[in-house]
Amino acid sequence: MEDLNNDGWMDLLVGAPNFFSRKEEIGGAVYVYMNHAGKLDKSPPIRLNGSDGSMFGIAISSLGDLNQDGFKDVAIGAPFDGNGKVYIYHGSPKGLVSKAAQILDGISVGIRTFGYSLSGGLDIDGNTYPDLLVGSLSDTIVLYRSRTVVHLLKDVTISPQNIDLENKNCKHENGICVDLKACFSYSAVPAHYNPQIKLKCVFEAEADRRLQGKSSRVVFLKRHSTDQEYQHTGTILLNSQSSSHCTTTTIQLQEGIKDKLRSIPVTLTYSIHNAHDRNYLSVDKLPPLMPILSDVERNVYNMEVNFLKEGCGEDKICQSNMQLSYTFCSRVGNTDQFVPLPMEEKVPVFSLTDQKDVALRITITNFPSDPSNPMLDGDDAHEAQLIATFPDTLFFSGVRTGGDSLGLPMDKTVVCISNVNASEATCELGTPMKRNAEVTFYLIISTPGITIETTDLEVKLELTTISEQNPMPVVHARARVIIELPLSVSGKATPNRLSYSGEVRGESAMLTEEDVGNPIDIEVAVSNEGKSLRTLGSAFLNLMWPHEMRNGKWLLYPMKIHLKENENSNRSMECSPMNAINPLKLDVVRSDANSVQNEQAPSSASRWPLTLQEKKEDIILDCSQGTARCVVFQCPLYSFNQQVVLKVHGRLWNSSLLEEYPSVSSLKVIIRANITVKSSIKNLVLRDATTQIGVMLYSDVGVAPLGGIPWWIILIAVLAGILLLLLLVLILWKCGFFKRKRLQDEKLPQYHAVKIPREERPMVREEKTGTIKKKDWVTNWTEDGTVNSPS
Repeated sequence: MEDLNNDGWMDLLVGAPNFFSRKEEIGGAVYVYMNHAGKLDKSPPIRLNGSDGSMFGIAISSLGDLNQDGFKDVAIGAPFDGNGKVYIYHGSPKGLVSKAAQILDGISVGIRTFGYSLSGGLDIDGNTYPDLLVGSLSDTIVLYRSRTVVHLLKDVTISPQNIDLENKNCKHENGICVDLKACFSYSAVPAHYNPQIKLKCVFEAEADRRLQGKSSRVVFLKRHSTDQEYQHTGTILLNSQSSSHCTTTTIQLQEGIKDKLRSIPVTLTYSIHNAHDRNYLSVDKLPPLMPILSDVERNVYNMEVNFLKEGCGEDKICQSNMQLSYTFCSRVGNTDQFVPLPMEEKVPVFSLTDQKDVALRITITNFPSDPSNPMLDGDDAHEAQLIATFPDTLFFSGVRTGGDSLGLPMDKTVVCISNVNASEATCELGTPMKRNAEVTFYLIISTPGITIETTDLEVKLELTTISEQNPMPVVHARARVIIELPLSVSGKATPNRLSYSGEVRGESAMLTEEDVGNPIDIEVAVSNEGKSLRTLGSAFLNLMWPHEMRNGKWLLYPMKIHLKENENSNRSMECSPMNAINPLKLDVVRSDANSVQNEQAPSSASRWPLTLQEKKEDIILDCSQGTARCVVFQCPLYSFNQQVVLKVHGRLWNSSLLEEYPSVSSLKVIIRANITVKSSIKNLVLRDATTQIGVMLYSDVGVAPLGGIPWWIILIAVLAGILLLLLLVLILWKCGFFKRKRLQDEKLPQYHAVKIPREERPMVREEKTGTIKKKDWVTNWTEDGTVNSPS
């Protein structure tokens, strides 16, 4: 019995060395009953178990207070646990500690059945600490002496308390330094115990950081040659109890550190290296024992060196507000210029046939979330990083911060480091990323792992900082992947203008193809600028041939169709339906006369120059508009590398045009062709794989006059003439052409007679003198009726 929790009540320990449990592999046990104010059964006992066959609990002994913590300790023997073992258990305020503080093994002393008997609680060597005697069945006992417990008192100071990055304070070097000082003294029981104790002190910086594979941000100055740059070892001599001595060391901040926010942890570990008691008096010539540090306090002291937090607001708490945006881009040639990928339904589209690399334009800002309250957040983001994770189909290739094709200014250089397989890249954004900063750069991503089964690209982007910020969600940058077939189709008609004339003949009267009308040859070429189609699927060339008018009469009669890979290839491919070719079984003219150039040279359309009326398109015959009917010829495009050509020979059915359009100046017939692909690949895209061929039809010169001039043309001409005449009359009337000038009555000239006496007349005077002379005289009439006569 022993008071294990120092409550004044004796507790009970009951040994059960024969206790056995095969399932739990237990061989021996000790039950501990705690005394609650005189009642041992108030709470269930604690069972301490031994190993299988150990006879644990055969011997139990009280030891007294071994560690001088104020609680009694006990020893329990297990003689058949190997060579035998003795377990030492400490008392505590809650009772016996179930984990053994020490284990004494018989192997170390060369005794079997060690721990068969125990005797403790007696001070054998006179150091005021209880000792332990361990017996065995080997007729041998072992004395274990208790060592004096030393309590260390320590005082650790840091100068300066905070690191000012702007203050280079090293005394003998250019840099930032911090002084560490540790002072120790000790106490022990009994009070007259005063050995000279030599302490070994080890300073170590940033142990956890180095376990993460990162280098330390500080180095110790004036360290020993055996010490690492992040360590410093020193010794202190304590001559007696209450005497104090110190050790000092200096750490220097390394240049170019990135983490300027988190403190620098420094650990001080100390232990007794040696002790010499000059006043020790040997009892029965027993050698002195080395004192031991109390286990109540750890022999490790942790301290932190903090930074002055600039750019963190008045509260000295850095609350950043980093935001990320991205844009998928493609590279312009081999330059460092990039353009955004095209968008479809707000999703960027990456074409596998266009490029081998793709760029991800990243923009990261650190602006306040609320401009009206800028001090809320947006502080400096310390150790700001972007971590980009790529799927198996993508690999990190590099980073670019130069010339932006969008004309936006670029920021300082961003450094990105990838892992071994380039599946992840870590980009440093600033040390720190300042308030109101904006960083833009391009992640170059290689795409060698993309296959025809790849439907999209996804890059995981994650921002990290040691500053305080609301949880930043992981951004998944996605782009759609398409496999664009580099197929193009083009076509031409020979000739592209035809005329129709002659007489109307029934279908039964047609015996040869020459009876139908003028010939026409259609040529459609399909070009493949990429790889073979063999692995992508089946492609087909579709030709929509307008063989009938809307009312079912013949329009372009097909005579022959032929699909050939290229000029040097002998392989030809059949098109369907073949029964639509020459369905009336008309006789084919000889091969040398089949060509349009031989049969229609020159054509009626090329003999006569077209007037403005003839150039006007009156009617369009097109299957897509419902003005004609088409037969669709589908031609398979097997694996080919360059080009295939489809040639169709046909005839213009003159009789249908003479019946339906005898007086139309011109018509246009549209022939369409396109490419379709049947494939299990979902992201296969075929663009601009259509073409249309236009053929102009003109009525011959002898046909148009039969219909005369249409009445509406005559009506328009008459109305135009009348309108022109009225316009001319209006202009003459405005110019005053129809106004004539009349003289007023009051302005007519007036005549006045004057009587001249005979004797005064000149004629009478001349008669008397015998000389007759005629005198000139003039009378002037004025507008007001007055007469002006010369004197």
